[in-house]
This record gives sequence, structure tokens and C-alpha cells, in this order.
Amino acid sequence: MTDKRNIVIKVSYPVAGKATENAAPKMVTEWNVKRILLAAGVLVLMLAALIYGISNDTEKSDVDNAALLGNAIDKSATPLVEAKETETQNLDIPKQVVAETNSLVKSKNEPNKKIVSIPVKEVIKKQPKEKVIKESGYSKANPNVPRALLTYAINNKEPAGEVVKSVDVSHKKPVWLYYFTELKAMKGSRVYHEWSKNGAIISRKELIISDDTWRTSSRKLLSDSDKGNWTVRLVDKNGRLLNEKNFKVE
Repeated sequence: MTDKRNIVIKVSYPVAGKATENAAPKMVTEWNVKRILLAAGVLVLMLAALIYGISNDTEKSDVDNAALLGNAIDKSATPLVEAKETETQNLDIPKQVVAETNSLVKSKNEPNKKIVSIPVKEVIKKQPKEKVIKESGYSKANPNVPRALLTYAINNKEPAGEVVKSVDVSHKKPVWLYYFTELKAMKGSRVYHEWSKNGAIISRKELIISDDTWRTSSRKLLSDSDKGNWTVRLVDKNGRLLNEKNFKVE
């Protein structure tokens, strides 16, 4: 007995009208947003770096041009006098000649100044008066006595300072006071130093002049008991007054 098996094959055919629509394949485009944004960012950075480099080069060139222009202006603005002074410094010329040359050049470059004429009378009025006494102890009253002054000490035949008006003394500390005189053209003469208190002569010292220019002095010890008004005189042998100093002992 034989077995009979039937094989069934099913074939599906496309339905009319739909076969043409499904026959052609369709293309679907999908955008990768992340990659697009990344590429755009890289492009923007490259453009910014390029623009920055161009601007730096431009600014550097402008600065260099400005520096060159400033140096050129400084060189052109250097005064003629300074150039001449530099040139003369490199030569073996005395400093005095260089200074005079520069002063002449500067005076030529200065603008003309107005010369104001002053009347002669005003010039005479503005002149300072002649000083009769130029230094302490000096006097033109007597040409034979160029110097006469009171001092507390004599060092190397010269007075050490000058007493003008008063002498301060005390009971415990007496003070030596010197009368210094310088004489001229009186060689061989005799003069006297007279010390007076309240109008009465206390002492009289004779001095002999041994040269045409002679310095001499006399001294007096003053204590507390010598307070009062004092006068010291320089007189000749005939009693003629040659110099006089007044002071007060306090």
C-alpha cells in the first residue's frame, strides 16, 4: 500500500495597481546634527584666528611706522645749537671758545628784544650808596688808622672777633678786653691808649710805632666792680684824637 503525500505550493501575486508603487525603492535622508554643529564651530574658530592674526600684523606695522615717523621728527627738530655743540665737543678746542661760540649762536637765534632807554637821572638815583665801612673794624675816618676795634682775644697779632656795645662781667668771672689798632705811615711815632670809666682816665699805655704798618694793642681786666660806661682812645703825643671806642660794662 502506497502512501500518497500532496505538496501544496502557494504563490502570492501582487495585486494589480499596487505592484507599480512598491516596485521602486525609496531613499530616506537623515541629518547628523552633532557633526554639523562641530564642523561649523571649527570653521568659526579658524576664521576668528585668521582675522586676529591679520589685525595684529596691521597694528604692529602701524606702531613701527609711528615710531619711525617720531624718530624722524625728533631728528629734524634737534636745534642747530645742539648740533654745533656736539661737533665742537669732538674737536680739540678750548671750552671757553666753545662756550663763547654757542652763546653767539644762541643770541642770534633769540628774537629781537626791545631796548628801553632810561633817563640818566633815574640811573644815578638807582645806584647804591657807597659803603663807608665794608668790614667790621675798618674805617676811612683817619687814613693813619685803617683798623681799630675791641675784642676778647688776640691771635697771631689779629683780633678774634669784635665787641660792639657791651661787655658782660660777673664777680666770679672777670673778662679781659683788648683794644686793637693798626697804624700806617707813623713809623717812629709815639701813641697812647687811654682807658676811661665814666669820664675819668683809669689807665694810659704808651706805644712806639716801629714800622710803616704796625699792629698794636692794650688790654684791661674788667670785673664786677668795673660796671659802668667806658671809653678807650687812641691819641698821639700832642693829645690829638686818632680813634675812640665807647662800650658799657654790665
